[in-house]
Amino acid sequence: MKTLIQIVVIGGIALFSNRLLSQSLIPTPGCNIKGNISWNKKAKLYHLPGMKDYEITKIDPGKGERWFCTESEAIASGWKKAPR
Repeated sequence: MKTLIQIVVIGGIALFSNRLLSQSLIPTPGCNIKGNISWNKKAKLYHLPGMKDYEITKIDPGKGERWFCTESEAIASGWKKAPR
């Protein structure tokens, strides 16, 4: 099995990660719908650009969160639209 190791240099300090940066911080172009798991209700909610909480919502694939390319993809995967 191949392992991807990513090295990011910030201010002269090297940060190492075995997780793809694109999976957590940077979505595939055009795939900007955030699939977030609510910590208090354990609900799978998706956030569209322009929604109130979109900018503060962070995606952590390690917790099962993910990016979607279309709203229909999110719905088909069992996620519900966030209330705000």
